[in-house]
Amino acid sequence: MQFRRLLLVFASFWLALPVQAANLSLVIDTPTKEQRDNITAHLGQLPDTEQHRASFVFNAESATEKALAALGFYSPVIDLTLDKQSEPWKLSIQVDPGPATKWNQIDIQIVGDATQLEEFQGIALLEGLIQGERVIHSHYDQTKSQLMGQALQLGFFDAAMVTARLEIDRKRHLANAVLHFKSGHRYRFGDIRFEGSDLEPELLQSMLNFKSGDPYNINRVTRLNRALVRSGYFSAVKVLPLVDQRQDGEVPVLIDLIPAKSHSFNVGVGYATDTKQRVSFTWRTPQINHWGHSQETKIEYSDVNPYARFLYNIPLSNPNNDILQFGLGLESNEYADIESELRHARIGRKTIHDGWIRQYYVRHLDERWDILEDSQKSQFIMPGVTWSNTKRQGNPVDPEAGFRQYYLLEVASEKLRSDANIARFVAQLKWLDRFAENHRVVARTNLGASYFEDKDLSDVPPSLRFYAGGDESIRGFGYQSLGPKINYTDEEGNQKKLTIGGRYMATASLEYQYYLNDSWRVAAFTDGGNAFDDLEETVDWAYSVGGGIHWLSIVGPVKLDVARSISKTNPQWRLHINIGAEL
Repeated sequence: MQFRRLLLVFASFWLALPVQAANLSLVIDTPTKEQRDNITAHLGQLPDTEQHRASFVFNAESATEKALAALGFYSPVIDLTLDKQSEPWKLSIQVDPGPATKWNQIDIQIVGDATQLEEFQGIALLEGLIQGERVIHSHYDQTKSQLMGQALQLGFFDAAMVTARLEIDRKRHLANAVLHFKSGHRYRFGDIRFEGSDLEPELLQSMLNFKSGDPYNINRVTRLNRALVRSGYFSAVKVLPLVDQRQDGEVPVLIDLIPAKSHSFNVGVGYATDTKQRVSFTWRTPQINHWGHSQETKIEYSDVNPYARFLYNIPLSNPNNDILQFGLGLESNEYADIESELRHARIGRKTIHDGWIRQYYVRHLDERWDILEDSQKSQFIMPGVTWSNTKRQGNPVDPEAGFRQYYLLEVASEKLRSDANIARFVAQLKWLDRFAENHRVVARTNLGASYFEDKDLSDVPPSLRFYAGGDESIRGFGYQSLGPKINYTDEEGNQKKLTIGGRYMATASLEYQYYLNDSWRVAAFTDGGNAFDDLEETVDWAYSVGGGIHWLSIVGPVKLDVARSISKTNPQWRLHINIGAEL
């Protein structure tokens, strides 16, 4: 009981905390914080001159009455005390709000085509205008605004509020809300006209998400604006419904476009423990011709994986979700102890539907590699398909939650001019979720399986094998250092092991992150898995634990992690550095 009294005293003191300006101190004593905040808002800025002070004190009572009425208290008792002897002057406002006024009748009538639309149903309930609840003026105002707002969004441009009335019975402490709304007829999209682009009309039309005669909806206009920007053809886009030119039930639409620059060039730098420092140069041509063809050429140098790639895009229908792609590439890779050079050419179709990116392709792979001074080469023609989907919430470079999926399936056959019969499957999953403000969990797994008919593993190109270890695999181990090994004798007669990769791979990671503030977080994690050659034999699983500190930069987290193996004898700590978004 004493604790309750103490709590009430503390609450009363907190709700009556003074607010002070240069020449006036203000104390507002109310039963609730909601009432105090609304009175403060209605009173406005505290005075800074004597003239302003006189006006502030004169209007204080009427402003307090309006603030309480807006919350449904129409019979308050307000006691104002002004102490001119104190320095500065002290104004005290003590409030007994009296009984709350409640909604008695909610009379909302909609006449016109809008009565048939779901968007206009239940607006009063959504905005808090509920019979029996305390009157809050903002709920009435929001309901009225929402009716008109929905009308404009859905094309009821002749809509009008025929009656808008708030009836207050102060004696009975009851109120009625009367809103009679006439929507009129719904307009439709009329003539759609493009200006400012030399792209083929059919290509521009393919990006439309509505056509002439469809019911007007501002959300469709917004989505079209985003789609045109996403196409990359334009530096500026304006989709303008010409509402003032509406006639015969239709609204014409003008789409004003400014083409993107003919060419763009980007230079990038980065660093990761796996691939070391890297420098990249990218050249893009967003529109090569009237048919909307585009190209991207990228050259990247790093100690481990330098490459050059060229990609040519031809839109088949909508350039945002259906593209024919031609690609060429030249790469040099280090797979554990094996150096490889490969050339590849690819033709494929990329489609996007319901957030899923699907690519169907055929690629030609020509790979040469050296293993223990033995040079080998192979070539394959490989049909394949990939599926990928990424969902995220919050900041793109530091999501609050998200889930990424990637799957690959490809095959090769000696009947299709390949050096072996091969089938490969890859799955990559990553999930993260932030909870309780400062806590986040990140989990990922990478799986791989392959079939090489009548082919020794050492004769299979390294890019088609599986390896484990490194920043995005198992930290605490070197980049692609884990997997099946062979024994060999070096020039000095020492027995050594050479990692050659495996037919299968399975890795997993679980990481806990704690946010110290908006710019820094710490992490603790455990990783495990390996690459292996036989499902029937016992796998030598590798495990590690570690921790790190992450700086949340504008380009994504800069991660400094240290990890060590817990599955081998006398392990050493290993530093891992990585920069970039997590999904």
